[in-house]
Amino acid sequence: MRRALPWLLCVAAVAVIVAPMAQGTSSAKDPRVAGLIAKVNGLQGQVNTLKAAVVALDAKSQCLKAQGAVLRGVGADEGYLYKKAGDNTNTWLFAAFDAPLQGEAPQMYFATITPTCVTSSYRGGKAPLVARAPTMSHLAQAR
Repeated sequence: MRRALPWLLCVAAVAVIVAPMAQGTSSAKDPRVAGLIAKVNGLQGQVNTLKAAVVALDAKSQCLKAQGAVLRGVGADEGYLYKKAGDNTNTWLFAAFDAPLQGEAPQMYFATITPTCVTSSYRGGKAPLVARAPTMSHLAQAR
């Protein structure tokens, strides 16, 4: 009996110390835990939404590229010759942007969109897209 008494006292002491600790850490006892769980779930939803937005933005950013360009026709006798259809007498000399030659440094960059990325959902207006040749007023404005 004398040998069992220290062990019984040790078990009783551990029970006296551990039982209140276990009760104090119970999630059922702390009313803040339910609020924290709700906040964490809300934040997890926001994180998932942001992750999806980042994936979509990354996919769209793959559509943007940069095209180098140079201005040709800066001098009085340099540039591109333009002729109006049906007018065999007049020829105009204008400056224009062009792609740089191999090894030539670009003077500026233009944003380009990869053609495979363009769909009907990117169109902003309802009017049909129409391509037309520049008129004389457009060419005059280019000078």
